[in-house]
Amino acid sequence: MSYFLTEDQEAMRRVAQKFAREELMPIANQIDLDEHAPEWLTKRCGELGFLAIRIPEAYGGMGGDLTTACIILEELAKASPAFAGLLSVEMILCPGVVDILGTDAQKRRLLPDSATGHRVMAFSQTEPAGAGNTKFHQTRLTADGNAWRLNGHKLFCTQGAAKSYLVFCKTERDGQQGYGCVVVEREDEGFEVQKYEDKLGWRGTNTGPIAFNDVKVSADDVLGDLLTGNADIAPVNQASFMGHAATSLGCMEGLFDLTVAYVKDRSLYGQPMHRLSPVTDRLAQVYAKIEACRSLLYSSTRLLDEGRMTGPQGSICKAYICDTAFECTSQLLQMWGGSGMMNSTGVNRYMRDARAKMVAEGATEMHHAIIAATIGFPVSMVEG
Repeated sequence: MSYFLTEDQEAMRRVAQKFAREELMPIANQIDLDEHAPEWLTKRCGELGFLAIRIPEAYGGMGGDLTTACIILEELAKASPAFAGLLSVEMILCPGVVDILGTDAQKRRLLPDSATGHRVMAFSQTEPAGAGNTKFHQTRLTADGNAWRLNGHKLFCTQGAAKSYLVFCKTERDGQQGYGCVVVEREDEGFEVQKYEDKLGWRGTNTGPIAFNDVKVSADDVLGDLLTGNADIAPVNQASFMGHAATSLGCMEGLFDLTVAYVKDRSLYGQPMHRLSPVTDRLAQVYAKIEACRSLLYSSTRLLDEGRMTGPQGSICKAYICDTAFECTSQLLQMWGGSGMMNSTGVNRYMRDARAKMVAEGATEMHHAIIAATIGFPVSMVEG
């Protein structure tokens, strides 16, 4: 993909490649087995400048573009799609929400530490009622004098070592109903991080339910307009969808590279495996799909970077690339035979992580509904 990168983007790609190869890959399988990514990894990404890419320079960041962020995520996902998925939240989604909704004082409080990896943030929206459809959510913020009280609970919150939680909730102001965002700190009274889930894929992240029991929220912790906060962050959501698509692209590439090396070294039925036409035919098909996904992703990120995006390019990338990644990793894993079934080989995690991406950050069906609404076929599941 170097044929269209700027010098700065190419330089950052090389930094990400080196980090992925020398520091992330050696522990990638252990991250999956332990269901935990060491905290030093996130701080190391801060040292390398990855977390600062999308944060404005005024708040300790680099003010970089989405294309560069996705290049980094793609390279890291070749080693650990799960860790790259967690990093996507820290690089794109959370700082983007704060940048759009926050006041200058809030940005100065939250973003500089986010840029260095010393403040991990979590994005929390999904609920049992309505999943991603905010119309049916129950978590609510109510007035309490000059402050507010937050009550309810969320599902599938990717937390890791999160210090600050960006929580979306039902709100009311002057008799008007709305949906807004507040910041909850991990140590706040009444806030509970509950037991982490044991997941099929994306095991390198800690995901689970969180609950709010009369958590006091001050005016300093209200981000943006309490009635329109969810609608205001639509551009960030589109960028985040592309970030997750970048991790799925890297997931495909990572297993593809390992499989090509495996096929070249393995003999099957008395001859080198790479001389079997069904094998090379399948590898050729996967390679073509990887290139198609790369073209879709980076043409879309450029549209956003240049302010020319008019459609749901994020949803298109998320739905198509994540589904394709699961299809391709399943085919690649088949070439490993019984070895691919063994967790010790570290290859089946790619397929499991690819499968998780089909529901993380909005299930494929939700993105299809968004795309359908854009072309004139509104679906009820995207209302709210």
